[in-house]
Amino acid sequence: MTSTEEEATALKNQGNKAFAAHNWPEAIEYYTKAIALNDKEPTYYSNRAQANIKSEAYGYAIADATKAIELDPNFVKAYYRRAVAYTAILKSREALKDFKTVVKKAPNDKDAKLKLAECEKIVRRVEFFRAIEVGDPPSAAEGLDIDSMAVDDDYDGVRLGDEMTPEFINDMLERFKNGKKIHKKYVYQIVLAVKKIVYDEPTMVEMEIEDDAQLTVCGDTHG
Repeated sequence: MTSTEEEATALKNQGNKAFAAHNWPEAIEYYTKAIALNDKEPTYYSNRAQANIKSEAYGYAIADATKAIELDPNFVKAYYRRAVAYTAILKSREALKDFKTVVKKAPNDKDAKLKLAECEKIVRRVEFFRAIEVGDPPSAAEGLDIDSMAVDDDYDGVRLGDEMTPEFINDMLERFKNGKKIHKKYVYQIVLAVKKIVYDEPTMVEMEIEDDAQLTVCGDTHG
């Protein structure tokens, strides 16, 4: 074993200690440092996958478990951990495939057999509801013809064109403060614009920051 591999192993062991202390972020940090020194050891990725699962970072856990499997296709723990992460994000089909692999490679694993049975039930239930699903009703927005809506000449507020302007926003705020309303055409325009923004936004955004940079997240987390 080279000095670099020994250093990586030591970092992994520190990660294990942090994991045992339920310090998931610190464990992830140590495993990441170990991977930086030796990116060919599947155990490091599998351990980090488990720490990511504990942190509810299931996407990262799946990526780590997948990398561990690429390095060692017979790594049972990696299949199991990926299956757990898939289950957490409701990807039952993918989880079922991995649980089957675990049971095949480790037939005496009772917990894996139980998880497999549970997952099979979930998949069957999902397939049943999919079979009887009649589809979502059409959105009320689909039938709106905003262009044909006329704003009365006596409307005393700032007019809204194709784009939102500071003047319109300031006027809208003042109207609300004074108990007034904006025209229904503008309400529809705003709702549809927000709908488009929300639907176009990805559900998850991956970012890379420099090691010495600080990332501040404002908001709250649900789930």
